[in-house]
Amino acid sequence: MSNVLSVSSGSASSRSRYADFSRTGSGTLAGRYLRMFWQPVFVSDELPRGRARLITLMGEEFTLFRGEGGRAQVLGPRCPHRSTALSVGRVEGDSVRCFYHGWRFDASGQCVEQPAEIAGLEHEVKVRSYPTREYLGLVFAFLGEGEPPAFPHLSVFDSGGFVVAGRIDRGCNYFSQLENSVDEIHFNFVHRTSGFNDAGLNSKMPDLSGEETDYGIARYGRRGALVRRSHILMPNLMFSMAYDHSSGWTEHLGWRVPLDDYRHVSFMVDLVHLEGAAKEKYFADRAAAEAKLRGLPSVEEVVKKILSGELHITDVEDRPDLLNVQDMVALMGQGPIPERETNHLGRTDQQVVLLRKIFTRELRALEEGRPLKTWTWPSDLTVSSGVA
Repeated sequence: MSNVLSVSSGSASSRSRYADFSRTGSGTLAGRYLRMFWQPVFVSDELPRGRARLITLMGEEFTLFRGEGGRAQVLGPRCPHRSTALSVGRVEGDSVRCFYHGWRFDASGQCVEQPAEIAGLEHEVKVRSYPTREYLGLVFAFLGEGEPPAFPHLSVFDSGGFVVAGRIDRGCNYFSQLENSVDEIHFNFVHRTSGFNDAGLNSKMPDLSGEETDYGIARYGRRGALVRRSHILMPNLMFSMAYDHSSGWTEHLGWRVPLDDYRHVSFMVDLVHLEGAAKEKYFADRAAAEAKLRGLPSVEEVVKKILSGELHITDVEDRPDLLNVQDMVALMGQGPIPERETNHLGRTDQQVVLLRKIFTRELRALEEGRPLKTWTWPSDLTVSSGVA
C-alpha cells in the first residue's frame, strides 16, 4: 500500500488554487477571505496613549492610534487632503490631527476641523474607519466590507491565571506557518531539542487524527493513552497547549496574520497558571531572556546562515528563542511561497491535507459567489497537552 496521499494532481487549476492560499493583497481571494474575520493588528501594551503608528497588513497600510482617553482605533493610512501619512500626525483627545495642514479626524474617520479652510465644510471629508476592539492584550480590527461578524470569545481565558500577549515577526508566508500549526509530527524532529522534548511530548511518534468542525479543525496526536488535543479556528488561529521551562504548560493562541505575501506576524497569547514566587520567577526569566536576545543576531539573520551552511542548528541551541529559530529554519527553507502542487504528501500530512481542502472549498465558493461556511467558535472550547 502506498505511503503517499494522492491529494494534488499538479494541474494548472490546482496550482492556481494553492497560490490563492498564499497571496492576500487587496482583491485576492485569500485576502478577501481573511478580511471577512476580525484580525489582531497590534499588541496593546506596545501602543501608548497619544501615539499613532503606521501598520501594514496583507499588503495594505493603515493608521493605528490610541486616543488620550485610551481607545485604540484603526483608520485609513493617509489624509484625504494631500495624502500625507496620518500616522505622523498629532493625537488630540480621541482624534488625530494631520501633520501637514492640521486637518483633524475623529475615531469614526470624520473630519472635524480644517483650521485654514472655510468653516463648515469639514463634514464633507472623511477617511475610512475600521471597527476596532481590544481583547486578551491585543488590538483587533475588522478590515473587510460590510458589518463585522460577532467578536469571538473563549471562556477558558477568563478563568484563573494571567494572560501574556506578544508578537513574532516571521520572514515567511503566513500559510506556511498555518500548515505548521496542524503538523504534529514536526515536533518529533524540528523540536526534538526543546522544552517540548523535556516535557515528554516527543517520547514516541503520535497517531494522528482530525476532523472538520463548526469552528475549523479539531486535531489529535495520540501517544498511547495520552492525547494532545489542539484546534484550528478558522481562518488563521491555532489554539493549543504550549510548554516553557518557566511557565510550564499554557493554553496558547497563535494568529498567523500576513504583513505581505512573504512575511507575516504571529500574534500570540498564553494563559499562564502561576502564582506567588513562581509568577515572579517567570517574569524574571522573561526579562533575562529578552536582555540576552538584545545582544544576539536576529532570528532571520541566524536562519539565513543556517540555510546557507554557515551555521548549524546545533550551534544556536543556547538561544532563548530556539523554538522560533527551529520553526523558521523549516519554514524559510521552503522558499518564499512553497510550490505545494509538487508536494509528495504522506499519511502524517492528513491534517495539512484537510486544511488545504477547506481553504480550497471556501475560496472557490467565494470566487463563484456561493455561500461560505459560517464558522462558530464555541466559547467553552478547550485543549489538552496529552502529557501526564
